[in-house]
Parts: sequence; C-alpha cells; structure tokens
Amino acid sequence: MDLEESRAVVQIDEHNLDKECVRLPTDYLKYSHVAVDAKRDLEDMKNRLEVIQAELAKGIRANPENYGLEKVTEKAVDMTVLTLPRYQKALARVQTLKHDADLAQAVVWALEHKKRTLTLLVELFGMGYFSSPKISKAGREAVMQKTMQRLRHREDD
Repeated sequence: MDLEESRAVVQIDEHNLDKECVRLPTDYLKYSHVAVDAKRDLEDMKNRLEVIQAELAKGIRANPENYGLEKVTEKAVDMTVLTLPRYQKALARVQTLKHDADLAQAVVWALEHKKRTLTLLVELFGMGYFSSPKISKAGREAVMQKTMQRLRHREDD
C-alpha cells in the first residue's frame, strides 16, 4: 500500500457525504484485512528469523573455528549470529514487514477518524451549516439601494 492510496481512502468529499458513508464500511473492512495480513506476515517472518538464528547458532557451535571463536560461549555464539549476512538479511525483512504492518494499522486508525469526521459533518449538514444564506426580496432591494447610494456618493466626490 502506497502513501497516495492511503491518503485517497481517508479523504472526504464534503459534497457527497452519503456516498462517503456508504463506502466507509467497505474501505474499513478492506484495510482491516490488509492490516491483519501484514501482521500475520510479520509474525511469520519473526518465526523464520528465530529458526535462522537457531540454525546459524548450531553451525557456529559445530565449527567455531570457521567463525574465529576460540571459546564457545552462549554470548559469543549469539554475538556472532548477529553479524552473519543471512541473519542480517532476515532481520531487515522483519523490520520492513513491521513498517508495513504499522502503516496498514495507521490506515485503519485513520478510517476510524474518518468515521467520526463523517458523523460530525453529517450533523453539521443537518443543522444547515453548509447552506447558503437566503436573502428576501426586500433584503435584496435594500442591498441594491445601498450599493447605488455608495456609487452615487463616489461619483459626487
């Protein structure tokens, strides 16, 4: 999910509140699924990272001399694992998936805010907040007379 897509889904068209309200549950469900899937992918990768860490540690214990270890201690094995490219690559993947999961969750939270904002906008609409002022015929005539007086006054100067 890219930034533009996430921005678009949380934008509100104030002139089509009815359509926004109808579309919101579908968007919410879609992005909730995206967030849950991203979280699942993150958990899967974390589990794979643990397996990779265990496999690398086992290889280090079996051949410590290949890794420059004279004495095999738990701390030395753990520290060596952290430096290996296979572990680093898997760790980077975990970090990327965590970022993706956090962004997906942020869209879900933004949709929650959109829901609240739509509620407020509908209430404002119901109270006539967005209506245009209506001028009576007498009011229009008074405005026209005042405008004409100002124009005449300027011409006299």
